Amino acid sequence: MRRHTALCLSLFSLITAPALAEEWPLDPAYDLPRQAAVKPAKAHEGPVLQTPLSAAPLFQGLTATHSQILTSDAVTGDFTLELWIVDHVNQPVGTLLSAGGMRLGYFNDQAAFGGETLQTAKLPEPFKERWHDLVLVRQGHRLSLYHNGVAVAQGNAPTDATTPVRLDSYLGNEPYMIPANLVHVAALERRAMTPTEVAQRFADRAKLVEEGRLWADRFHFTQPPYLSTPQMDSIQLSFEFDRPATATVVYGESEDALQTAPLPATTDRLHGLKLSGLKADTPYFYRVTGTDAAGRKLDSGLLSFRTAPPAGQPFVMVVSGDTEARPHINNRMAQLMWEERPALLAIMGDLTDGGSKEKRFEWTHEYFTGIGAFAGRVPVLGVVGNGEGELQWWRHYLRENMASPRRESYFSLVYGDVEFFTLDANLSEREKEAPGFRERQKAWLEQALKTSKARWKIAMHHQDVRTSDSDDYGDSFREKAGEGDRDVQADFLPLYEKYNVDLVFFAHLHTYERSWPIRANKVDPKTGITYVQVGGLGGNLEDFAPNKPWFSAKTARTHHYVTLNVTPEQIEGRMVDSEGRLRDVFTVHHRTDK
Repeated sequence: MRRHTALCLSLFSLITAPALAEEWPLDPAYDLPRQAAVKPAKAHEGPVLQTPLSAAPLFQGLTATHSQILTSDAVTGDFTLELWIVDHVNQPVGTLLSAGGMRLGYFNDQAAFGGETLQTAKLPEPFKERWHDLVLVRQGHRLSLYHNGVAVAQGNAPTDATTPVRLDSYLGNEPYMIPANLVHVAALERRAMTPTEVAQRFADRAKLVEEGRLWADRFHFTQPPYLSTPQMDSIQLSFEFDRPATATVVYGESEDALQTAPLPATTDRLHGLKLSGLKADTPYFYRVTGTDAAGRKLDSGLLSFRTAPPAGQPFVMVVSGDTEARPHINNRMAQLMWEERPALLAIMGDLTDGGSKEKRFEWTHEYFTGIGAFAGRVPVLGVVGNGEGELQWWRHYLRENMASPRRESYFSLVYGDVEFFTLDANLSEREKEAPGFRERQKAWLEQALKTSKARWKIAMHHQDVRTSDSDDYGDSFREKAGEGDRDVQADFLPLYEKYNVDLVFFAHLHTYERSWPIRANKVDPKTGITYVQVGGLGGNLEDFAPNKPWFSAKTARTHHYVTLNVTPEQIEGRMVDSEGRLRDVFTVHHRTDK
């Protein structure tokens, strides 16, 4: 991770907002590399100077991984510092904002404040379980610390010092993390804010999070252009602005031959359409633009996609799961997956860690931040996980915004020689919400498998079939533990074997595990089904039982994705980790060709 440190300053932009406070919004600005990068560089005012890490103070016994000077102007007298933070990782990380001899810091749900010697304060419950608005007010000889608009601690002010405004970050426990993944905004007010002003500042920032808006003063995408449901003659495209705006979509086989697509009329922020009448296995180019009520323009840049191939045509796709909470890991994996130039990305659920009705920000601030640039060029097949909660935002962003929405959380998609059967394995939860769900889904699956004419059948769901995870089914280091979700086994396995499914992917456990080919609870190299656990994206890594069970052929504790090279005769799977290393290779031969 350390070799990336010197490069991280170029991965985010610091922009002075036109407000009473001097604000520095930190934006990861993740994009694809080289010619695929389409976002214009964001301008900034004032110096943003790299400063030696050796000059950064130790914090909680850690050395800084990133340091930058926000402004070199001296700060004296009464003033206010603010950090607007979202902490959604499971390893301790922190940051220090310094000015005028005073420091305001955050580390692992604790605040730190003062001068050379820091006073600490355990923080109350964060907003939406993730967000902390830390404000430190210097007024005379007193310091007042506020958390989410409420005073929580006081201390003595340090002596004035003519030091620059500086942000140091301590992210060494989280590979690929940059300051913008922790600090959303750093701010300075050159006066002492009142308690009422501090409370209002938090209310304003919280309102943006509630609305799924990243910035108060920028016209921006809250869902960047997002491709799904690729067919030989069509594809679905959706996007969302931070405010109601007029949208235009143009597309064609070259930049010089773009035509305007008809868009459904809407006054909502969200837009969705189906691009139809396309040629099979053909590259297309497109651009999304928006105009808000004030006449401001937003341009996606020129993007591209390829329509689905006909049956018999080989293709390459990628599979993984559990994007969850870490945009920095998902961006890293997107960069690696992009090098494969895949035709399709399938995500095995938990696109968010807990993106239910109350946590829209896990979609706008996390999922789309990490995967958005990739999903504007490679269509995504998303499977429902337990992290999608009651499915409000899953339906909003991934299903309901389409020209022909499917309200069910299970469906199939034919792509080339493959039919994907995407299932909702949140069985007990769905049964409580809608009694009879399990029987309806099983009946649908049996009929869909029975009538499928695809050469390959691949089933996908979130919860596991079999796993040697260390502690989800009992503490395997102290007792004999279970080996998988029995409800999933009961509902799906008989149908998989009856109708000769070729491959099954799932996630839920944040590791990689591949089974031997299995049929009737035995290893069967000739007619067995291979099960692959691919919980490899932004979720916190888990671990395996100390003794490998009978069904397990390969395990790896690492962030990862799997490339599938699909031909009519065979499917070759190649697992690649977050360092780009090949860790596993497997082949499934078509049964009629054996």
